[in-house]
Amino acid sequence: MQKLIIWVTLLLGSATTPLLAQLGNVNYAFDSRLDAHAFRDEYPNFLNTASFEVQLSKGNRLLLMSRKYSGTRLVQRPDSLVRQFWNEYGRFIEQMPDDTQGTSVHYILEENGAPQLRWKKYPQPASEFSVLNNELVQVKSIQDTLHISVRKDDNRQAELYLLVNDLRNIPMLHEEIREKTAYLIQSLEKKTDPKILERSPEVYGRYLGDRKVQVANFGSDMLIISPSASLGYIRGNWMTSLNGEFTLFMEKSPLKPRIGYQQQYFFNRSPEGQTRIYQNGFVMAGLSFFQKTKDGVRIGNKEVKQTGQLMVGYLVHRTGNYYEPNTWKVSGGLNLTPTLRIEPEVYFNGTFKNLSPGLRFTIGF
Repeated sequence: MQKLIIWVTLLLGSATTPLLAQLGNVNYAFDSRLDAHAFRDEYPNFLNTASFEVQLSKGNRLLLMSRKYSGTRLVQRPDSLVRQFWNEYGRFIEQMPDDTQGTSVHYILEENGAPQLRWKKYPQPASEFSVLNNELVQVKSIQDTLHISVRKDDNRQAELYLLVNDLRNIPMLHEEIREKTAYLIQSLEKKTDPKILERSPEVYGRYLGDRKVQVANFGSDMLIISPSASLGYIRGNWMTSLNGEFTLFMEKSPLKPRIGYQQQYFFNRSPEGQTRIYQNGFVMAGLSFFQKTKDGVRIGNKEVKQTGQLMVGYLVHRTGNYYEPNTWKVSGGLNLTPTLRIEPEVYFNGTFKNLSPGLRFTIGF
C-alpha cells in the first residue's frame, strides 16, 4: 500500500510542469570548431548561455547548463547528482512496467529545502514495430529524461538533463558520465582561463566521443580596429581619405562607442600645372551598430556583423579653403557588404552655418 501511494504521488506531482521530451535524432555534423548557432538550433529555446553536451554510449546524452559559467560548477560532478537521485528513487524506477511510453523525471534540489520530485509520462509520436523471435513486437523509440535542478539561496541555479534510452539503465552510466564530463571541463579550462569564462556571456562545449572535444567561448568585450579608405564628393570637390577608427564592442551594452581620425586629401593644379595636395583632418566620435548573424559571418570570435554607424567629427587640421575654421561634420554609415560602406554626410561651421551635403564610399581593409 505504501508503494502504491508513492507511485501515485510521483505520477500526479508533475502534472503542471512541462518536461523535455526527446522525439528525434540530432545531427552531429560539425566542423572542428563548435558552431554555436547550429548547437542552439538543435535545442531551440532550451540551451542557456553556458551549456555543455556529453555524448554517451548507445545514443544517450548528458546536458549541463546555467546562466553563467560559474553556475555550471553546481553540476560539474553530474555523476554524484545522478547517484543521489538513483539511491533515493532507483528502486521505484526498477519496478516500472515495460511499455513504449517516454518518462520524464524532474528532481529539484534546493538549498535548505527538501528534495522535490515530479514525474510525467508521454506517448511516442508513432507506433513502431520489430520482429523478435518470429513475432511482431512493438518497440520503444523515444528517450526518457532525468532532469535535475540545483538551486542555491544566492540565486545560482544549474540544470542537468540526462537523456537515456531507458531510465533503468542509469546505473550503467555513472562512470562514463564522470569520466567524459571531467575531460570536457578540463579541456575547456585548459584552453581558456576560468576567470575569462566567467566574464563570457556565452560558453559552449561538446564531448563527441573518443576524446574529441569542441568548445566555443565568446568573450564579453573586444576592441575592433577598422582601417579604411574612402572616395567622396564634398562641396563640389572630389577627395580621398584614409581613416583609422576603433569600436569598443561591449557585449552587455546596446551602445558600441566608436572613435577615430579621418585624414582627407584634396587635389588640384597650380597655374603652372603642378599637382597640389591639401590635407584636412577630422577627429571623429560616435556609435556603431551590430546585429547577430547565422550565416558564418563573424567579427573576431563573435557571430555578429556591423550594419552601420553614426559619427560626429570636428576639424583639427586645415589647409586650403575647402573648410572654414570650426567646421563640424555629421555622417551616417550604412554597410552594403562587410567591407563596403556608403556614408552620407553634412558639413557646417559654427551654429549650423554653411550647411553642405557630402557623400563617401568607404572600403575597409
